[in-house]
Amino acid sequence: MMHTIKTRLLITLAVLSLSACNNDNDNISLTEVPANIITTVQNTLPGISLKSAEKEIKDGIVIYELEGSLINGDEYEIKISEAGTIIEIELDD
Repeated sequence: MMHTIKTRLLITLAVLSLSACNNDNDNISLTEVPANIITTVQNTLPGISLKSAEKEIKDGIVIYELEGSLINGDEYEIKISEAGTIIEIELDD
């Protein structure tokens, strides 16, 4: 009986661990962001000064989330795929 409970607990923990690995978010240096991603963001929001970056792997798809601001003070959060497709541009309040 106790062996069965331990086995079920281990299986549950293994499944939860694998699920957690499916969605990874990591803060990364801007120097780690591929050049095509930076170029696409700069062409989309000319004059943006990038401040931070995250790399997210969701269901095997790499998405970069960049934060930056324009000279007028507007702050943006940009989500872009590894292929350079803009997913979302959010103007922060």
